Amino acid sequence: MAVNWGSEGPYCEDFEVGMKYVSYPSRTLKYEDNLLWLSFSGDYTPLYFDEEFAKKTEYKGVIIHPLLVLQLVVSLAVKDSSMNTVAFLGQEYARLLKPVYPGDTIWVETEVVSKRESKSRPYACVVTWIHRGYNQKNELVAEVKRSNLIYKRENSPWRKYLESVGKV
Repeated sequence: MAVNWGSEGPYCEDFEVGMKYVSYPSRTLKYEDNLLWLSFSGDYTPLYFDEEFAKKTEYKGVIIHPLLVLQLVVSLAVKDSSMNTVAFLGQEYARLLKPVYPGDTIWVETEVVSKRESKSRPYACVVTWIHRGYNQKNELVAEVKRSNLIYKRENSPWRKYLESVGKV
């Protein structure tokens, strides 16, 4: 199922345990994306940029840096999960299940696995999701389980800002 939360994004009230949805658009990763990530991270593992070396590995070529893949999976899901975040609470796990190659296109399915009222902040709730990243062959390549503290609609600073500029 695709969702369209509009410019406001979802609030605490919009999530139900068990709901699944797909975030669009997807994203095609390029070799240049990998180089940018490597430049920012300082990781110079040859598997991620040295084609001649990478051809001699089990991957038969350069692969996209795993942390870039995991970050992309979360990033693609943000507009449909955590635009109205009070705070990122943590990540229980992040797994790579298949290598991602330059030219692969990643799309994300999100499942709401838990939701509860915040004990310390009555204006928010804690939502936990599993984000599953798939490639263009519909192969599961990555999975991330994370939790955020999410504003309730009436308390969202984002909503108040949009109201102040006449967008709600």
